[in-house]
Amino acid sequence: MPYLPPMRLTGATILREGELRQRSVAISRGRISKGPLPGVDLEGYLILPGIVDLLFVPPPGTEPALRLRQSSAIAARSGITTAWVTPRWGWDHGHDAPEATAALLHAIRPERAPDLRRGLRIESARTECTQALVDLTQALRIELAWFESEFAALLDQQKHRPDDFAASAVRLGTAPGILARALDGVAERGREMPRHLCRLAEGFDDIRARYGSIGDDGGAMREMHSMIGAGLAARPAAHSAAAAAAAMGDPVLLSLREEERLRDFLRGGLGDAIISDGAPEGMVALALSLARDDLADLPRIWDLMSARPAEIMRLADRGRLDHGCRADLVIVSRKTGKVEMTISGGQLTYLTGEARERFLQASLQPTRGGGDEPRIAAE
Repeated sequence: MPYLPPMRLTGATILREGELRQRSVAISRGRISKGPLPGVDLEGYLILPGIVDLLFVPPPGTEPALRLRQSSAIAARSGITTAWVTPRWGWDHGHDAPEATAALLHAIRPERAPDLRRGLRIESARTECTQALVDLTQALRIELAWFESEFAALLDQQKHRPDDFAASAVRLGTAPGILARALDGVAERGREMPRHLCRLAEGFDDIRARYGSIGDDGGAMREMHSMIGAGLAARPAAHSAAAAAAAMGDPVLLSLREEERLRDFLRGGLGDAIISDGAPEGMVALALSLARDDLADLPRIWDLMSARPAEIMRLADRGRLDHGCRADLVIVSRKTGKVEMTISGGQLTYLTGEARERFLQASLQPTRGGGDEPRIAAE
């Protein structure tokens, strides 16, 4: 996909240096630029830094190429310009079977726009997979990994709520009998868990990956994960887990899928970033809702979706609309609150609505690419 031609987006309200301003934004060859350039009038729009999503859950499926195309389209129309696509290394014979996860990770090509990168959620009870996981993460240079486990919840269902256990098996894409045998194997290897996690942590450290845990249910679990180097706390299941993370300086990542808890934690001053976690198309709506009608809190909230996640992943060139930064922009209609344009690395990944008409009026003609990935031909 080619770069957009050099242009200046004018008339909009932009988020720059922590403030909403009536300014223009110039882009050229994939970067935020300066100078007199052909203009596109975007009065009535917000121009915001592209969303950086640390936990983008890919749609289910068996065909890696299709899942990635769907992920790209969803990210683009959600205003996401950088995302760690994070399939789950789960239970055998299910939707998250290791073979399907490995195939998807191998298929990711970071040079495409939006910038989709390799992440991984690990069912940490799968202690028999230690070496396979180390080999995969090191071969592909996985940048972001997560420890997560459903073992205890599934075991409780198996013992006390068989109907729920059967429903969980269906959700995971397997049969109750197969899942039950997997849980039996995990129980037999229970003593291997600490060494398993430590070996994985050592492997991640070798490639300088960031890693953390999902769903810590208390301060003790967060402290254990932090001690082995899993310094990111995603979707903490209890206030004590989030408070412990904050006390240890571990970033707390709040999930859009748990909006009530997210709002509660933010009110309590807990939360360093917001992740889509399976609900990417609600990111912009949530930000506008939290920002209030006058948008006074938008700079602070948007920072949790752009600049702060970029900082966590040590990406100095994005999350901001500063000169020289990567041209990642989300253009949102102030009238409807909808994303109408997404630019990722200077490439147009999504264009719709009145914003499309503005580009037509500026004689920057989209080519006939169709779908969610229109292109702008260079002048």
